[in-house]
Amino acid sequence: MKSSETKTDLSERKLKIVLEKSSTGYSAYAPEEEGIYTVGETYEEVKENIVEVIEFRTEYLEEMGNSAEAERLRNADIEYFLDIQQFFEQYSMLNKSEFANFIGMNPSMMRKISKGLVALSDAKARQIEEGLHRLAEDFSKVNFA
Repeated sequence: MKSSETKTDLSERKLKIVLEKSSTGYSAYAPEEEGIYTVGETYEEVKENIVEVIEFRTEYLEEMGNSAEAERLRNADIEYFLDIQQFFEQYSMLNKSEFANFIGMNPSMMRKISKGLVALSDAKARQIEEGLHRLAEDFSKVNFA
């Protein structure tokens, strides 16, 4: 981090996008930004659509003379958020019990959380996120002969 950058500067460069499954596909929106929302039939389509919406919003802000806001939005890092049930639906190839063992969580608790029977606490969310990131890092090092 540059010495002139503050934590506020870094958080302003992040754009939270919430992805939700609907009866017709998926929706996506930025809860902290006006005018950024879209739908799509597939998970990938809605992610592509949200990028287009952000581009359109940036152009609109520039046309309205708000170039600083447009620049902030243009340079923002997109962070996608799913609820835990949607995550395990989207990535159904993951065995919940084995993943729970991998991250040191009780498999029964993981199944209850993933079905919405038990609320996801902040601590459990961090544990799951950190485990997923560790798994992704492990996968990125795999090569086949």
